[in-house]
Amino acid sequence: MEIKKFNIDNREVEFVNESYSTRNGFKHVTKLFVGDYCAGENTCHYLNRTWEAYRYQTVMRGCVNNLIEIRIENLKSDFKFKNGYSKMTAKRNEEFNESIKDDETLIFYRKLLSKI
Repeated sequence: MEIKKFNIDNREVEFVNESYSTRNGFKHVTKLFVGDYCAGENTCHYLNRTWEAYRYQTVMRGCVNNLIEIRIENLKSDFKFKNGYSKMTAKRNEEFNESIKDDETLIFYRKLLSKI
């Protein structure tokens, strides 16, 4: 087990990383903790080796990318419900993108992603 710690906006962030053998190679598993809360987890499978700058980088980045995607989808659902939209047009997408640019959670995840 390997733990990677970061401090983003005075919030303690920890990735708890583990590696396991599999039938066809190996896998990396990470859990992301923000404070004491488990915010997400991710798994990456490999056949023989990775091409990472450091161990567990890919699985950690994948975890944060998944959280960003989930957050954007949740915000989009809320945006559509609040405005009575059933479909997103190009104009509505611009409006939506403008409305989420100050979202604190997305800003936090993007800062974390840039540190990994």
